[in-house]
Amino acid sequence: MHFLLEHIDSLDIFKWIEDHGPIMNDKQFSLAIKGLRIRAKSKDAAYRILVLGQSRQDVIEDTGMQKAAVSQLINNILKNLEEQLNKNGLVYQQYVLPKHLKPVIDALEDEHLNSYVKDSKAKK
Repeated sequence: MHFLLEHIDSLDIFKWIEDHGPIMNDKQFSLAIKGLRIRAKSKDAAYRILVLGQSRQDVIEDTGMQKAAVSQLINNILKNLEEQLNKNGLVYQQYVLPKHLKPVIDALEDEHLNSYVKDSKAKK
């Protein structure tokens, strides 16, 4: 995540997402918004961009949100994700690995993220 955040400052995050697709899964998104006060409409917009990989323009047109507001929202969520990971001794990395290792990596991620995501839901 640190690598990604370094490049977001000098790169349009939406261009990166449109070129590379979704950058997080459901559990990562849940952790990324943990502790943030986000309206349902904004949460949905961020989810569509970050998890579903939908284009910013489509989301802006569908929601009526302003481009600057969506950009700020995404940046805040990515910053919060890094803070949540650091606080819990975790790191966000993207790797290119053989397909047969995907189940192993997914299981490791589930093992470590489940407790943090459950904690945030239990406190509500």
